[in-house]
Amino acid sequence: MIRVMIVDDEPLILDGLTYLLDWESLGFEVVAKARNGREALELSRTIAFDVLITDIKMPEMTGLELIEALKEEQEEVKAIVLSGFQEFDLIKKGLVLGIENYLLKPVNEDELVSSLLHIKDKLDQQDLGEESILILRDHSIWRYMMGKMPLREFQERLALYPELTLPVPFHLGLLKVEDSDSVKVQKQIESGPSICVTTPHGDLMIVWDPAHIESEQERIIPIVEESKGIMVTSGRVEEIGETPRVMKELERASELKMILPDQEQHLAEDMILSPSIKTIDVRNYLKPEMLEGLANEEYGRVREELGNVFIQLASDPFLLKSVFLDTFFQMKGRFLLSLEYGQYVQIIHEILHIEGEEDAMRLLDTCMKWMEREGQGEEKRSPIIQTVLTYIHQHYSEDMSLKTLGHRFHINPIYLGQLFQKEAGDSFTKYLNKLRIDRAKKLLLNSHEKAGQIGKRVGYTDATYFYKQFKKYENATPSEWRKQRV
Repeated sequence: MIRVMIVDDEPLILDGLTYLLDWESLGFEVVAKARNGREALELSRTIAFDVLITDIKMPEMTGLELIEALKEEQEEVKAIVLSGFQEFDLIKKGLVLGIENYLLKPVNEDELVSSLLHIKDKLDQQDLGEESILILRDHSIWRYMMGKMPLREFQERLALYPELTLPVPFHLGLLKVEDSDSVKVQKQIESGPSICVTTPHGDLMIVWDPAHIESEQERIIPIVEESKGIMVTSGRVEEIGETPRVMKELERASELKMILPDQEQHLAEDMILSPSIKTIDVRNYLKPEMLEGLANEEYGRVREELGNVFIQLASDPFLLKSVFLDTFFQMKGRFLLSLEYGQYVQIIHEILHIEGEEDAMRLLDTCMKWMEREGQGEEKRSPIIQTVLTYIHQHYSEDMSLKTLGHRFHINPIYLGQLFQKEAGDSFTKYLNKLRIDRAKKLLLNSHEKAGQIGKRVGYTDATYFYKQFKKYENATPSEWRKQRV
């Protein structure tokens, strides 16, 4: 969504503009309102927005003074100016400041919609250019830090981004947000000294200089909360070569943070990220030959070997839990693809409360029974994704999002989005769009309805968005596609 701030000293106009349009259907949302320029400027320091709709004459600070002040603070916003009179001198000054349009009061709905859609097209093109640059930069940083690019090549690429300095040592953060918020959140984070990189999985990896870690985390936490994201952070990382291990730990910690209640999240994070655990490589306890034994259904032998490990660790319950948690993650990754979501949450809960070797053996037996029942190594979709896919195919014409699906099926929407992409092969948004376009094509061939009406029937409330998606997947507008085939 494109975020809008409205500023006017007349309450009736301020409220009227808020309710004049169906903002959401146009791809916009009103995130802030102010009664004068000074109040708006203060709000701009805590609320991010892309479009400013402002009255030109207001007490304390005029609309044009507000636009000037925002530019001085390096805020890139598109501005629409409103006025009750044809004030040509002010219009001229506004044009110099780069305003997008100048509308007379009372505001004509069609003129406002036209101005907003023009801005939307500009922002879409701007985002494409900026995203391309970011993708290249992020790809280079990610490959280098994960040990997939030599230092010399990375330094050559770094020359393209003179403002970028990669600190060593550093702290790492992993932030999971919904796809639609990712670019916006990345920009907000990089407005300070943090480096924020989009990973190949669509998450955000944050790199902090130890000198700024406390102030930066304090600045970023409200951004995370506003986006309803999930963030986990590492301790001090001394060398670039440690990045793959630390990122794997952060990935596991964030997954647990998404599914566990608040009171258990800190315990789970400590078990994965605690400095005391870092001194021991818990992965050494589940040997490759044990995983091979599980694949060959040698459950008795593997059970005995792990039982001996649990006996050795019985005097250190914290380490025992950590080793079992790592064992479970490795078993889950290899063999438990169809594990019920509820079972998954329950077993994590039980791992966190292991008190000794007997508890560990009981849980190990439970895992092995699941493996035996489900069949080792079979590529199956998990029950929750099967249920979600069935629901999508039955209700694709209705308004739905990862948030609404998460609420319906009692699962964290960010976790659901990642699980969906992994098992369905596409992001939720892409999958839903492809399904809707497929249904629209059938209706175009088998009915005489207008294209816009068909778009509504398959779930698109915004005709412009329907046309854009259809052309994206079919390289033709709905009408052109129909003519080619009828």
